[in-house]
Amino acid sequence: MKSSIKTFWNTYILKKDTSSSTVKISDLKTYKTVNRRNTFGGIEPTQFEFKYNPNVEKFNLRLLCKVIDFLFYYWVTLIAEKYLGLSTSSILVSFVLLFALNPILESLTGRTLGKLLIGFQVIDDSCKAPSLLRAYLKNLLQLFNILFYVLSESIIWFDTFYFHNKLTATYTIWNKDKKKILAMLEKVKVEKREE
Repeated sequence: MKSSIKTFWNTYILKKDTSSSTVKISDLKTYKTVNRRNTFGGIEPTQFEFKYNPNVEKFNLRLLCKVIDFLFYYWVTLIAEKYLGLSTSSILVSFVLLFALNPILESLTGRTLGKLLIGFQVIDDSCKAPSLLRAYLKNLLQLFNILFYVLSESIIWFDTFYFHNKLTATYTIWNKDKKKILAMLEKVKVEKREE
């Protein structure tokens, strides 16, 4: 059952390309060399391989992006109420706009107003802006993540904190890191062609 759900998710939701010619961010590796003492008392370098993870893991900055977006939508809602004579709950409407419009902006540009001001962008596993479906799924899962965080009195495990990025194969990166990621992907493509 679990494998059929995973197959459905990968095939129809994420639309993962499983051909050998495609290089994805999830295929990239990073290496770290650590000097260790060997049995003879000398120092021996040991290299470790890790999966490359370009996600920005600074929760406070990522939350600040959402707060900026929310405040912008709140401001727009207040102006609409004042000049159009609407009587709505500004906070509720702003919250709905946050999770209804942000995915559209992320799928078109990879950024929202908050991400633009802080210097972030959202990319998919191919280093492009995510599809609209993927962006909506990411934001919906992020909403559940935020609700869980609030309801659990801010007790959360680090491994599951960014599960919305992991499940949708998206990454929230610094703008300056995109060139580096593209260069890494190109290097792996060249290596695969040479094999």
